[in-house]
Amino acid sequence: MKKVILVKTDDPGKRKFNLVVKGLVEKVVDIKPASVFLNGNPGETLESVVTITPSEKYKFSILGMEQKFNKKIKAQLVESDKDKKSWQVKIKSTSDKAGRLHDVLTLKTDSLYRPVLTIKVYAVFLKKQKTKS
Repeated sequence: MKKVILVKTDDPGKRKFNLVVKGLVEKVVDIKPASVFLNGNPGETLESVVTITPSEKYKFSILGMEQKFNKKIKAQLVESDKDKKSWQVKIKSTSDKAGRLHDVLTLKTDSLYRPVLTIKVYAVFLKKQKTKS
């Protein structure tokens, strides 16, 4: 990673200068997908699965999950059986009306580096359009 920051001072000899900050950024967690976008028709059940995998160097556990807004979006946290190193969030959404829904899932962890993870969920239910024959 490299960032350049413009620094302004009251020094008459050097009023402005660039400060360059460089460093290695290590990945703490892999969240796939980072945001969920669901599309469908009213009456359908839309589903997706998010996989959360901590990096080997920064292992952590997920302590719990909260939803903020929408009751029509349901999320369930499941620890993976196969490797015990990842979690899945199973997401389902239903609506009998056309419209847009959204929610934010907040996962609390025991990680010093990422104590909170967030996943944004969007669901769009569109009316079926009649085709002209």
